[in-house]
Amino acid sequence: MTNARKCAIIKSQKDKDSPKNQKGYDTMANKTTKMDNFTAIVAVLKDADRPDLVAVMEHEMELLAKKNANKSNTPTANQKENAEIAEKIPSLLKSGQMYRLSEIKALVPELASASGTQRIAVICRRLEAEGALVKTVDKRVVYYSLAE
Repeated sequence: MTNARKCAIIKSQKDKDSPKNQKGYDTMANKTTKMDNFTAIVAVLKDADRPDLVAVMEHEMELLAKKNANKSNTPTANQKENAEIAEKIPSLLKSGQMYRLSEIKALVPELASASGTQRIAVICRRLEAEGALVKTVDKRVVYYSLAE
């Protein structure tokens, strides 16, 4: 393996840890929204003295505002159930003991019959972000324990 290839691999591994590549990174911070574009277009059309097109764009802005107002920010049934499970998990775990996802899944009665650990992984990841659990990786095996 050449030195250039080794450097490329190391650089790509560093990039994996950058904040932009982490889950939940806010990518909308620097993006222009549709409403921003419409506002800029209206300003240009007013300078060009085109009141007919300004009216059309303002109508589009009203439609977009109406569409955004109708969006529901209430959690889905699955999200509500996951929140209830997340509240139970810290009380089911013993302090100082490390648990694999399959072991945590076995402790939660609602998830005992579910196949796989994908759902419990999402819940544990959220609890880790909140500071309730601590994640430990040992020989590519993920363990969770209560935060002290």
